[in-house]
Amino acid sequence: MNQRERVLAVLNGKRPDMTPWYADLSYWYDGQKRMEKLPKKYEGEEGYLRLHQDTGAGIYLYPPSVWKQEFDETVNLTANKEGNKTISIISTPWGELCSLEEYLPQSFSTAYKEHYIKKSEDLKIMRYVFSHRQVTPYFDDFRHIDVLWNGWGLPDLLAPICVSPLQTLLTRWAGVEATIFLVADSKEEVERTITELQEDDDKIFEIIAESPARLVEFPDNLSGEVTGKNLIEKYNLPYWQKRIKQLHQAGKFVGIHNDGTLRGSLPSIIEAGFDFVEAVTPAPVGDLTLEEIKKIVENKIIIWGCLPGALFSPVYSEDYFKKYLKEVLKTFPPGSGFILGVADQVPPDADFSRIALIREILENQ
Repeated sequence: MNQRERVLAVLNGKRPDMTPWYADLSYWYDGQKRMEKLPKKYEGEEGYLRLHQDTGAGIYLYPPSVWKQEFDETVNLTANKEGNKTISIISTPWGELCSLEEYLPQSFSTAYKEHYIKKSEDLKIMRYVFSHRQVTPYFDDFRHIDVLWNGWGLPDLLAPICVSPLQTLLTRWAGVEATIFLVADSKEEVERTITELQEDDDKIFEIIAESPARLVEFPDNLSGEVTGKNLIEKYNLPYWQKRIKQLHQAGKFVGIHNDGTLRGSLPSIIEAGFDFVEAVTPAPVGDLTLEEIKKIVENKIIIWGCLPGALFSPVYSEDYFKKYLKEVLKTFPPGSGFILGVADQVPPDADFSRIALIREILENQ
């Protein structure tokens, strides 16, 4: 079997010849480029594929989107860079929204210093922005990558970030603190925003359903201690179920990205009817042990992940890394509905040989 056949076997409830191993190497890749350490043979889309082939890891992220998005003339977006800071402004007839992001060179990452939504009045501007966008299908780039990756991987199409409007507020538009205060103090405005944003995504999900993608993931970036059982059941679960049903009817496998804690979210993810949960992060980084995850899952959903990204760092010894990996493979052997993956990404300071070591261990499993 090749990597594509292995992951499809698991998704179809069959036993692969060996555990599928898929890795998000994009963070490591970007860090190596910025440090000018990336070998030339890994440059470009063919080089990115070659990187996965050389490490023995299946490739699934990040394929091109299958829709194009633009706003009408009443919405104006500008972004101004000042050193490591980027100021983004959205102008509409109803007012402006402004965000501030800062690139952190020490970690090769970007963080919000200021989110778009700061008060309840900003929500109507957000609604205006979403209602004045147009989306059109575009499958050519996705098909190209699907052919390029071939047996070495399976493109995992990402739905809108985030599928749940509550997660959109939490992770992108308002941040955790502001969103929680908005839910407490401006519940009607928040719920109106959630309803309208869900409706605005109808066209995108029609395009996704018609697309050539076989795998669709909701990039909701869940963490159970932030979006726990109560918030999920009230604002996320019914909408997830609606979209999962729509995509299942179109023949798609549907998963969700939960790269944070699991105790408050995993049972609801199972209830929603997802086929898989990706970037599953066990202890010592997450809040559930491997055995606790296995007990909760009980073959009700495919687990994708279980190798915390931190373990790839030189902070952890190679002996500890090997021991942890073997415990993962013991807990979730072939045939148990499991795809080995990084939770969430391989960090820039990871040693190439440690990434490649995984394939060697799997082949001797």
